[in-house]
Amino acid sequence: MNHAMIAAEALRYRLKIVRAPLVQDDQWNVEELAIASITAADPAVDGAIRRIAEAWIKAGLEPTHLSVPWGGPRVDQLFGNRPDLVDALDDILSGATRALRAA
Repeated sequence: MNHAMIAAEALRYRLKIVRAPLVQDDQWNVEELAIASITAADPAVDGAIRRIAEAWIKAGLEPTHLSVPWGGPRVDQLFGNRPDLVDALDDILSGATRALRAA
């Protein structure tokens, strides 16, 4: 699995959850954030991706779909029932912003 692609989809999904008026999607370069989060080798980001992937697979979702846009009732249900996974999304976003600030 490509962790940068998973991180990008995680970030897109997180931004979708808090859409306008709180967040303007066009202000974020999701790919840049995803690459920054992975190349920084932040253990919090690695752990967040692992937790999401494990829950995703346990929920019966196709593992290959981690690398494509997330959506649909099963994905929404997974994150709706697991606030810890929303925290994992936030861990990825925090790791990405820390990495970009440090660059």
